[in-house]
Amino acid sequence: MKTQFRNIHNKAQMHLTKNTLILFKQVLRSKLKDTVTPAFSRTRITMGRKLAAFDFDHTIVDDNSDIVVRNLISKELIPESVKKLYKSDGWTAYMQGVFETLHVNGITENNIISAMNKVPSTPGMEELIRTMTEELNYDVIIISDSNTYLINSWLDSHHLKDKVMKVFTNPANFSKGVLRISMYHLQTECKLSTKNLCKGKILDEFIAARAQAGVVYDRIVYAGDGNNDFCPILRLSEHDLACVRDKYACLQLVQTVQAGKPIPVTGQIYNIKAKIVVWNSGTDILNAIKNLD
Repeated sequence: MKTQFRNIHNKAQMHLTKNTLILFKQVLRSKLKDTVTPAFSRTRITMGRKLAAFDFDHTIVDDNSDIVVRNLISKELIPESVKKLYKSDGWTAYMQGVFETLHVNGITENNIISAMNKVPSTPGMEELIRTMTEELNYDVIIISDSNTYLINSWLDSHHLKDKVMKVFTNPANFSKGVLRISMYHLQTECKLSTKNLCKGKILDEFIAARAQAGVVYDRIVYAGDGNNDFCPILRLSEHDLACVRDKYACLQLVQTVQAGKPIPVTGQIYNIKAKIVVWNSGTDILNAIKNLD
């Protein structure tokens, strides 16, 4: 039994960050203490699975969902007080002001759903997600700074909701005709991320939770395009795959690291361990994954 857990621990070390690994060790210690109990005798350790974590806007879909909805009215109808929210309180507060403005101008829930359903997927992404989950033994999650309502609406309309294990994003729902959004969490420790969403922290916590449930991932694939996708990429190991979209902000950050230069927002020099794949379509990512396997 101890040999079994030692092997699992070694595999987990390949990609877990320091904080996640501490939690994982605690889980293993607690399991080893209870190896003679009937409850643990029924615990199954699942190995051989892989994890794919996707951004949503400009990654799964070929647009920005917030901007799509905002553009249901003319920009001139958005009050200056709402526009100032972005600088004072951040994007989430700004979008709440936008959603309230949409309601005042007669935009309904059906209008928003209709607009979201028309947002095109990035070429090859739907096939990529289906192939990963149906053929390649991947769990798929989404980590996005959009919101639950817009993402779930789109996934439903494109018949992909059952392919996604979990969506991590800002909670949102309709109340009295207005789409209400709140921050996913409030964080101050990660200077690479916005205060409402650190994707790297979310990724670490998910991996730790799955390890506690007995699922250890052999590989992690992360795909994104924006500045906030840089943090989770830094947490990947040399066995993992970091997929950054060509001609987008995340690639610029990655190239800065590759040049040995500091990232402007923190002034620090970082190290990326994962293999970098620059992509233009889901097909590019799928080919890279198949080449690894």
